[in-house]
Amino acid sequence: MKKITSAEAYSLNQNFVKTRSKAIDVAIGKKDAISCWFSIEELKEYINFVEQEGKAKGIAVNGLRIYLGAYAKNENNPIKSNLSTVFFIPTQPKKNSASENEFLTSPSIDIIEIDGLNDGQYGNPPSAVYPQ
Repeated sequence: MKKITSAEAYSLNQNFVKTRSKAIDVAIGKKDAISCWFSIEELKEYINFVEQEGKAKGIAVNGLRIYLGAYAKNENNPIKSNLSTVFFIPTQPKKNSASENEFLTSPSIDIIEIDGLNDGQYGNPPSAVYPQ
């Protein structure tokens, strides 16, 4: 497990704010979301779902990839309209990797046959920085 300290988390978040957040705000015309929250129960439920679906489909699930995304400008929920989000996609081991180095840098590929997880809650306000 590769944990980080609260000081490291603060540094990562501040670097994001200083190097990306303002440009994104300008691009979308409002303060963008910079965090998403998922309950422990929701994550456990999703992991259980992914493991069960993987077994049922004969897929060796080995992890979750977190993607950055953005809701459409005309999203049904006006609060989320045009804001950034994150979503989880299950992964499986790469088969017949071209080289050992490639395997070490990208050991997994996305599983498109199993639904992803989205719709976490935003910080309050959505643009609140770490820690909240």
